[in-house]
Amino acid sequence: MKIVSFAVLAASTLLSAVVSFAQLSPAAPSAANDPVHPQGTNLGIYAFSARCASCHDSHKAGVPDRYELNRFTAEDIFKSVTDGSMKQYAQDLTDIQKRVMAVYVAGRPFGSSPAGDAGNMANRCKATVPKAASREGDWNGWGISLDNARFQQTTSITAENVAKLKLKWAFGFPNGNSAYAQPTVVHGRIFVGADTGYVYALDADSGCIYWSFRANAGVRTAVSVGDGKESRAKQVAYFGDIKGNVYAVDAGTGRKLWMVRADTHPLTRITGAPVLYKGTLFVPIASLEESGGGNANYPCCTFRGSVAAYQAASGKLLWKTHTIAEEPHPVKKTSIGTQLWAPAGAGLWSSPTIDVKRGALYVATGNGYTEPAAPETDAIMAFEMKTGKRLWSRQMLANDHYVRDCPGKYRPNVTLSQKSETCPDTLGPDVDFGNSPILRDLSDGRSLIVIGQKDGNAWALDPDKQGELVWNRQLTASFENGGGGMQWGSAADKKSVYFPVTRGGAKFGMAAVKLATGEVEWRANPPLGAQAPATVIPGVVFSAASAGVLHAYATADGRSLWSFNTSQSFETVNQVEAKGGGMGGASGPVIVGGMLFVTSGSSDLFGGPQRGNVLLAFGLE
Repeated sequence: MKIVSFAVLAASTLLSAVVSFAQLSPAAPSAANDPVHPQGTNLGIYAFSARCASCHDSHKAGVPDRYELNRFTAEDIFKSVTDGSMKQYAQDLTDIQKRVMAVYVAGRPFGSSPAGDAGNMANRCKATVPKAASREGDWNGWGISLDNARFQQTTSITAENVAKLKLKWAFGFPNGNSAYAQPTVVHGRIFVGADTGYVYALDADSGCIYWSFRANAGVRTAVSVGDGKESRAKQVAYFGDIKGNVYAVDAGTGRKLWMVRADTHPLTRITGAPVLYKGTLFVPIASLEESGGGNANYPCCTFRGSVAAYQAASGKLLWKTHTIAEEPHPVKKTSIGTQLWAPAGAGLWSSPTIDVKRGALYVATGNGYTEPAAPETDAIMAFEMKTGKRLWSRQMLANDHYVRDCPGKYRPNVTLSQKSETCPDTLGPDVDFGNSPILRDLSDGRSLIVIGQKDGNAWALDPDKQGELVWNRQLTASFENGGGGMQWGSAADKKSVYFPVTRGGAKFGMAAVKLATGEVEWRANPPLGAQAPATVIPGVVFSAASAGVLHAYATADGRSLWSFNTSQSFETVNQVEAKGGGMGGASGPVIVGGMLFVTSGSSDLFGGPQRGNVLLAFGLE
């Protein structure tokens, strides 16, 4: 039997869960109004975990798991249940239901092939010769530097001329549904991923396209580019996809050099950008197990976050260390016989931070999936770069055991007809870390690790004292009173750290805090909030709002200097229909020379009106 056909053997029962789940959770988005880009991909995760995981996650001989199934496009899966040998199992399903399942299994929206291929685009670059190596002022990877400060010190944009930024060109991701990847700019060439699974190399000046590479699933991470002396390439581009694969491709041609599977857990994903340092690639590993773990039939939960170190030239695994030291073990069975496991969680959603001076690597962990949450959840952790040995761990919030779609104090709108026994008895607030740790040296010789948390807390830790707390500042109302915090990324210059706040009453938007003391210097309150990672240059800090507006503030006092509404349609250089939307994902503005680059339309799992598919390039007038 073909793998595509086997993938939908239980399609009838699988897709019925989409409808039933939508009825159980009133807050869940609907997929019924968009036959091209179905919303509610998360419903597919829930349904698959409930109806298909017992077979496809069983590791039985001849049974493809979710990792193997995502090698097929959404079109492949849809064709199999519509016109293929599995048609008989899906006769009672609507096209929308089939599409929702197909998008989840494939890990990318419809239209990912061949429309997204560079060969089918109208704006091909004339030159194919790779440009020179990285130069000062390039933005390489997620945080521009190893300390993840998101501080661009070399640019011609200033507080005096930032108001002259104008849109120069736009590039549309063909059939994209969520523009959630941050661009990398290395010596005049842009590298950027798309939710369709394509990675593109574009010219920074004009937006013309050099090449495209098709990964096995959507690419949300920023790309890290390095010297390829030992890799049969002048330069190599490294990235991960949302199905847990890590790639190395020739940065000049897009030719694949190697690919590895970062973790065997079927719900593994990579959202944080890999970091390259002296021939070693450090990869953070997360998962979406919490999205389906609340179903009564799912054996919740067994995933543990980890960081892996690979030989950059070959992809050989050098070491891999789990965030939770204890291995998952069976704890009990539910009344219907579902085996439960613990501990689990502490995924790594953000890019690691490299401390060259101390030979350490810092990561920020996610919440726990099982109760009680392991002590490594919602924590800042340090590992030895050479060996992966754990150096220290500092938990910032205990007992954050959270599984999506479980009712509880922090999910008052979730009303399951019968609470699943796989849910925690007491649901945690889900206020883990999406920020990367920022490492900064102060003028007095001290060093600090600063970071923002989803509950509105800003933290500063001492890396020389096992992560000892230096200062803490609550920047919003308490989470229990409807507050919220820093979702995906903060930024810091030499004196201050800038926290984009998701929500929190009248004080949402942006907060500037003194690095040394934690004292709040100023607040900026855009009308539509802020959520995407901040970016700072001398005199200006940029922040993108979840509603699609990009803002620039003066670092001196927080006054507004410039803004641009990206939530609109754009004429693109590659003649692809494109629009901007929400900017609440894990990507922020990238600044190189006199240009600013940003993706718009981050909707990720849930689709909705804020989705989009555009990369925008701004330049000084």
